Amino acid sequence: MSAPVHNRILIVDDEALIRWSLRERLQAAGLQVIEAADGAGALDQISHNGICAAVLDLRLPDISGLDVLKAFRIHHPDCPVWIMTAYGTPAVEELAGRLGVRGFLNKPFDMDQLVDAVVSAMAETDDSE
Repeated sequence: MSAPVHNRILIVDDEALIRWSLRERLQAAGLQVIEAADGAGALDQISHNGICAAVLDLRLPDISGLDVLKAFRIHHPDCPVWIMTAYGTPAVEELAGRLGVRGFLNKPFDMDQLVDAVVSAMAETDDSE
């Protein structure tokens, strides 16, 4: 496993347009963006690409975003994570909170607000080292 790169973020969503929109905005903010369209791709990226933060879709075509989150926490216990979903429930939101999620976003969400939160959290990570 490679060490986290402090401006590298993983975007996991099966919708290409959401990945593209987030990638464009996060790259414009100076972040390196790694993408995955499903859980298997996310698990591979988590263990090999020095990810420092993640934005995860809850519902993926192969495995649950919560399972991806659990794996992410094993490899990167202190890195910020945001969950986005069109299928949120209070129980899922509570579980995500127990797993240390920075934010839980119901689709559709304010893209600028998410980007601002990500950039701010990653700046905090840089400052703490």
